Amino acid sequence: MAEADPPSGAGAAWRRRGPGVPDHTAEVAERDYLLRALAALPPRQRAVLVLRYFDDLSEAETAGVLGCSLGTVKSHAARALARLRETAGSREPGEREAAQEVRADD
Repeated sequence: MAEADPPSGAGAAWRRRGPGVPDHTAEVAERDYLLRALAALPPRQRAVLVLRYFDDLSEAETAGVLGCSLGTVKSHAARALARLRETAGSREPGEREAAQEVRADD
């Protein structure tokens, strides 16, 4: 009787890796949570945070892009960050601890 060919394809590669593959579930959940929290912000607050912290623009550059004053950028950023902190504080304790444990393992 002929021997069966070894498994091939993407599924076989996944099976060969087995339990040694790192679990990024908590990281994906944390990113998803952040994106949902950002989406819940008012559009101008969200735009300020994205330009300041994701696009790494200065407060003055952000004000120029949005066509508003420097003070408006500062107040939108402060309010948006406060709201994100509130939202993060309301998460279940187990969710925060799991995300922190994953980051500590890296």
